[in-house]
Amino acid sequence: MASYSLNIFRRPDTVHLANQIEGLLVAGNLRGMETVRSSGYRGYLLPAAQSLLQNRQRVAIVSGFPVAGQYETDGPAGAIAMARSLRALGSEVALLGIREYAEQLTGALPSAVSDGAALVDSVVAFDRETFSDELPRFIKTFAPTLIIFIEVPGSGADGHYRNMRFDPVDGATLPWEQLLSLAECPSLAIADGGNELGMGRLREQLQNLPVSCATATTDQLVIADVSNWGAYGLLGLASVCIRRPLLDEFVLTDCLEALVAAGMVDGVTGCNIATEDGLPLVRSQSIYAGIQALSSSLIPQRGGTPVISQTSFAARTA
Repeated sequence: MASYSLNIFRRPDTVHLANQIEGLLVAGNLRGMETVRSSGYRGYLLPAAQSLLQNRQRVAIVSGFPVAGQYETDGPAGAIAMARSLRALGSEVALLGIREYAEQLTGALPSAVSDGAALVDSVVAFDRETFSDELPRFIKTFAPTLIIFIEVPGSGADGHYRNMRFDPVDGATLPWEQLLSLAECPSLAIADGGNELGMGRLREQLQNLPVSCATATTDQLVIADVSNWGAYGLLGLASVCIRRPLLDEFVLTDCLEALVAAGMVDGVTGCNIATEDGLPLVRSQSIYAGIQALSSSLIPQRGGTPVISQTSFAARTA
């Protein structure tokens, strides 16, 4: 396990970096997240990074949002980035999903990242019919120390799971809220709208936005214009806290292309193309590169060479 000092979370440069990344994550205000942050929900990224690092021994990562009979690219890319980074730190990782989604994730992993084949065995698929029996067994066997939800549908006040168009998607997801009561460990959610599990924490701030607010809350909540971006931002900040780059071997385009090759789609357009939430790929690349640039500036150099070089930074913005 990588080591770090708790003082790092209180250092002015770390706090400033966290605020910079937060601002970058919601700058587009695509679904009102910048509005939410401006209303007072600031400073969420640093405690989320602290929880991630302090509770990273055995991490269960849930993802998979249904779109028109498929599953979207927003969520799994962030889940894969988180999983490979945590494994690099010595964590045990489990990637959880409903079976249809989990099978697509398994198909994408070998091409998504350089060590993706090693992550295939980390995928845990759940069936609707046996979920209530399978989940407690998983908790008992894996004994997670942290649960992360990335772009996961959350039940609303009416008990239904809905997409951004308010259509019910109950049959294509699972009641992942059960993890919160079954697992005695911290929880962290990454979301970009209001209908995702964990967003119940912002119910008051979301009441004037055109969203279907989920009711469940998590211990930590990271918001972003695109949920994947929240995962990248969290890893960028964590990199600085442990003085080790966690995104240096994650190539965004490779991951997205592997996901669509496995059958996943853009969550907004519904098209089988390597983009996130209807945005041009260059927009996602720019956010990703910006996170890398901000975090690499505070990671100590080795032998006079930045840990994340300007060459790799430029290559990923091309």
